[in-house]
Amino acid sequence: MNPDEFGINQTRIIQQLERRIADLEAQVRQEKGTPIVQASQAFRLPPVSTPAAPASGAYLYATSGGEARWRSSTGADYSLVHQQGVAVPNATFSLFNPPASYSQAQIQTYTDTLESLRISYQGLLASLRGGGIIAT
Repeated sequence: MNPDEFGINQTRIIQQLERRIADLEAQVRQEKGTPIVQASQAFRLPPVSTPAAPASGAYLYATSGGEARWRSSTGADYSLVHQQGVAVPNATFSLFNPPASYSQAQIQTYTDTLESLRISYQGLLASLRGGGIIAT
């Protein structure tokens, strides 16, 4: 548009601008946005030192070693890399049909089985706690 034309054709120019704005508004309403769960490229986190806790929300950052971490407003700092817990031994036990009466050997077998289960249970708890899966 030539600036000199504005004085001569003001009404026509304004009408054309109004039509173009209306067309653009219609296009914007029809446009479907890109879903937030999809990206066209990888999201790069440059390595930084551990940030101070934010006033609210959380920080997502990467260490110099490339480990992704999460720093919450409570000051808690979490690794986003799964930490494997310690190995837990398999419990060794077998189920018995209850006899009419118990011998000392059977009582000892049941005691040993319960002790094996207790040790496995404690190992499982230690592994889950050590891996940050459950609280202590």
